[in-house]
Amino acid sequence: MAEYAPLPWVVVMDPKVTTQQIGEECGVILPRDVLDRLGWKEGRTLELRVDDTGIEIFDAQKISDKEFQRQIFAAKMAMRKYHKALSELAKS
Repeated sequence: MAEYAPLPWVVVMDPKVTTQQIGEECGVILPRDVLDRLGWKEGRTLELRVDDTGIEIFDAQKISDKEFQRQIFAAKMAMRKYHKALSELAKS
């Protein structure tokens, strides 16, 4: 079976964060190294995309092609949903 190198723009960091009570809401505190890497500061406007498998957070100021982003999001959600089947197909 072939081994693939991680994508060059993907940086693997500690993937675990915890939801926390913030006033009347619940939030996720992002690690400082993640914020620094993305250049995000407090007060930044972000775009959230949510489905039954998870959530993605984007910089609302940097998303330029909405249709392309929508298609990429749909592909990611399909890959999450059918991860087991795709993993088995990749073995053949």
